[in-house]
Amino acid sequence: MRPWLNKSLSFAILGLFLVALGNSLCFLWPTVFHQILQKELALSPTSKSFEVWKDTSNLPPIFMKMYLFNWTNPEELNVKKPHFNQVGPYYFREVRQKDDIKFNHENKTVSYKQRRIWYYDEKQSNGSLREIITNLDGVSVSAVHKIRYWDPDWQKSLSFLLSSTSRRYYTSKMVDELLFTGYSDSLLSMGKMMPLEDVPFFDRFGWFYQKNGSTEIDGHINMETGEDDISQLGIVRKWNYRDTSKFFKSPCNVIEGGAGEFWPPNRVKGDITLFSAELCRPLIYEYEGTVSHFGIEGYRYVIDKKTLGNNTKRRYPHEQVKFFEPTTTTEDFFVSDHSSEMGITMTTESVSNNDRSSEKSSDEYSDDDPDIINMGHCFCGGECMPSGLINMTACRYGAPVFISLPHFHKADPVLLNQVDGLLPNDRDHSFSITLEPMTGIPLEVIARFQVNLLMQPSETVTLFKNVPKIYMPMIWFELKVQMTEEMVSSLRILLALPIVMLSIGITMIVVGLCLIGIVAFLYFKKKRRVRSTVREDTTEKAVDESPDKKTEMVYMDKTSSQNEDPNVRGDRRLYAKLY
Repeated sequence: MRPWLNKSLSFAILGLFLVALGNSLCFLWPTVFHQILQKELALSPTSKSFEVWKDTSNLPPIFMKMYLFNWTNPEELNVKKPHFNQVGPYYFREVRQKDDIKFNHENKTVSYKQRRIWYYDEKQSNGSLREIITNLDGVSVSAVHKIRYWDPDWQKSLSFLLSSTSRRYYTSKMVDELLFTGYSDSLLSMGKMMPLEDVPFFDRFGWFYQKNGSTEIDGHINMETGEDDISQLGIVRKWNYRDTSKFFKSPCNVIEGGAGEFWPPNRVKGDITLFSAELCRPLIYEYEGTVSHFGIEGYRYVIDKKTLGNNTKRRYPHEQVKFFEPTTTTEDFFVSDHSSEMGITMTTESVSNNDRSSEKSSDEYSDDDPDIINMGHCFCGGECMPSGLINMTACRYGAPVFISLPHFHKADPVLLNQVDGLLPNDRDHSFSITLEPMTGIPLEVIARFQVNLLMQPSETVTLFKNVPKIYMPMIWFELKVQMTEEMVSSLRILLALPIVMLSIGITMIVVGLCLIGIVAFLYFKKKRRVRSTVREDTTEKAVDESPDKKTEMVYMDKTSSQNEDPNVRGDRRLYAKLY
């Protein structure tokens, strides 16, 4: 085989290889990128995210800001609206650590407990922990609420105890006592001595008393690692060793949604679900819009009507509905589901992943469909409250604790009209999660919640006989976590991989086609030159073979020179001559 043919064949094979490889990159890059995400995002003892997830001590500091509401006119309760001044913020650096970590490779989950540690930052705080704050007496109002359905004699005993100690419906304590140190109360001591179920185990009252450094706040969590299926990453499977909670009846007691630190990739512009151990229930976050964080596009999800509305409807197959337990609502559960209230669609990742329910717009629900469940009523705990409140009574020892967005943002106007001094706005008081859609990595999380206590009149307890029914704001906090510019730069490299792979694939195809084209061009050009030479030779060899003419063929050397030796045979071509 000639040398030029060897080279041409080599270039042609190289070109074909580049075209094939380029096509593979163009069509298979989603699979390749998925495998990269599977390897990089899945949680394992050797993954890059494990150490960060295990202990946040080495990360840039995360601060929780706490605000308290100071009741300025408690003596004028029956004359004027309660007026509140917001005090703070008080800054606390938060560190999260995971304990009792166990990877369960048989079902691709990890079990753990979470410890939260708070360190007070006096320099950034606006105020002192020794400031005096006046607000509703949380211990007495909780005691009255807990025994409201008891025998009247028990209620009268409590009424006598409160009156004999000259107790008031409000109290004034230092900030530190209200937050972490706590303050002693005779009602707590008496409650521990009584043979009652669901009684607080602590001897002092404080919103974060005995929680600093404890692993009991969030309990025991079992979560998907995404080792085999990255679409399941971060989803909570069990809480305190159960896949249902004891605080609500079916179907509201199902443990579902993400743990909040990991989210599966390939986000859509729909709803996401987060299971909150502090609130003992899943929360729905609704897609609000697309935002930019240091130049990276993210989907923003917020808490809105589907969590705060108390009238969210959801469709279950009838085979599942018939096994639901009776609810704790004051009306029949299935009767309340078919009320004239307009429901709101509830869509959760975990439900869709396990095919436990099918979702569609509430406008499409039939009033006589027996499979429609009003999930909002399921969380009411006996009495549905105005929209904008989350009932935590069941998982707070029967205390009338209700969670809302700060300053009753997005709540029923009746809540804001009952008090003075609150000014809600979306910029300062919304709860949002921003996720990068392709990877599911959180770009920014702004968690804001307000704790409220329900004060309502009692027919038996004298201290609360003539008080109005008001949801009193007590405290609200903000925890803001976002990716730094340095972290975003690393994420930007990961996001550029699909474009890089596609560009490389297209370049390979172009280069391969060019090589094949060049080889084909050279081949046809060579072939054409050979054909031209053959035609020329054939023309020169043509002779007159007419039968009428006698010929004699004599070969002559046309290029002979007089200087050449006539006795030496030359290697030049001889030409025929006719006679």
